[in-house]
Amino acid sequence: MTLIPKMKPGEYSAELPAEFSAAELADYLSVYCANPLFRSARFEELEIDDDPYRRPVRPEDLSFLRYDRPFGRANSSQLSALIGHRMLLNIHDTAKPMFAEKMTPERWEEYRLFYGARNRVLGELVRPLLEEHVFGFVHDAVAEQTADAPVPDVAGLRSLLTAIAEQRGRAAAEVLGLVAEAGAAAEAAKMTAVQLLAGTINAPLRVSPLMIPAADGTGGGDGLAALTNGRRETHPIDDVLNTVMEACGFGVRPHRYYQYYLPSTLAAMNYLNATARDHGRVFEFLGAMCVRTLDSLALIGGHGARLAELAGPADTASTEAALTRSAPSTEAETAAALEEITRTVLEPLAHRFGPQALAAFDRGAREYAVLLDVHHDDMAIQLRWIDSSPAYRAKAERLQAAIDEHHIPVALDTFVESSAECSTTHVHDDDRLLVIESGAMEFWNCFSGTHKFGPGDKLFIPKHRLHGSVVLSGECVYHQPVINADLDRRYG
Repeated sequence: MTLIPKMKPGEYSAELPAEFSAAELADYLSVYCANPLFRSARFEELEIDDDPYRRPVRPEDLSFLRYDRPFGRANSSQLSALIGHRMLLNIHDTAKPMFAEKMTPERWEEYRLFYGARNRVLGELVRPLLEEHVFGFVHDAVAEQTADAPVPDVAGLRSLLTAIAEQRGRAAAEVLGLVAEAGAAAEAAKMTAVQLLAGTINAPLRVSPLMIPAADGTGGGDGLAALTNGRRETHPIDDVLNTVMEACGFGVRPHRYYQYYLPSTLAAMNYLNATARDHGRVFEFLGAMCVRTLDSLALIGGHGARLAELAGPADTASTEAALTRSAPSTEAETAAALEEITRTVLEPLAHRFGPQALAAFDRGAREYAVLLDVHHDDMAIQLRWIDSSPAYRAKAERLQAAIDEHHIPVALDTFVESSAECSTTHVHDDDRLLVIESGAMEFWNCFSGTHKFGPGDKLFIPKHRLHGSVVLSGECVYHQPVINADLDRRYG
């Protein structure tokens, strides 16, 4: 592999050289994931307490995944996206200082493996390939949106943000409705809270003028510092979110609930990571952070206290305080936020940096908004699946009965696993059944909610839905028939 591009004297390109081909770089993914920190999880690692370096990626799946091909929005939660985003988060986090509360000899060894030159260099080598794979459809969508649009100005960007704020408000209300109406509302609330917590580890809830490049020409901004344990401005919605986390009983140690991050949650995190660390994309970062501000106001500011109530018992006084905080009109708060963004971000950008900066801001805002729309769909489908176990068990019975009765040939995977063998959370790229032949299994598709399965039990697992399992008996034999669209339409 050629690491230094061959050019004629005087030639130079700021773009990635063609010598870094996707086919060649794909080979390095397996080398990168050979780091023992990224091996698949054991059962006791469903929650990873006080170990910010342990990141189960499920590297064995790299043997059949392709990263040199883009995917469309409909497949944005497929397996290559989930594993790709897990790798990207791990790569980005090597640029952030993280420490266990108790730095034991084992943690120091993991610290060395995580921040060592080998892990960092390999990560940076494969990062462009991963980012092109997981974000290509986002760039294409926004390019199509803006193909014939004029160069944005302050008024146009404020109109864009207003429309995005309205969309985020509708999405937040729908998510809260799904949680509130769920048969297991506490489980749904906690799964939602896991996604919120992941984002707060990754970035502040609101944009800050501190993120704008400094007026003295020094480069300033330092978006990456704003995403780490450095300076952060707090806001009352931070208190609301803390109430949600207390109600869930969640710890605050980084990535304790890593296995429960949805692909779309990781995507939003990694977009902010990518734009924050790249000083060539500082204006895209600002656009994305302004959209994050409006999304935080809509979901956490507007519905956080109710989410805390649904999650379970909490400090009554704290919950009541949060309810009081969220009582004022969310619409009024959003209008105030838009006014503040205009005054402290948009107008200074226009005055100091002009149309090019505003165009980049526009691109970042739109791209992050696309990712939030994708996340909303991903979250809504996962919540509906979590709450529909009886229906999906019945669906599985119907499909398996049809397969048996009509002797329908289907692709089939069979697994024989031993006691305590654990399946790191993952997704499938096709609809499947889970059919237990013998033994016992514990299955989960959300944080804190599990299902016990024994011989004869069946479940329909929709494609792209996060789940995992562990064997409870000495041995468990189970099958996964693949359900195609025609079979599902006729008998599902």
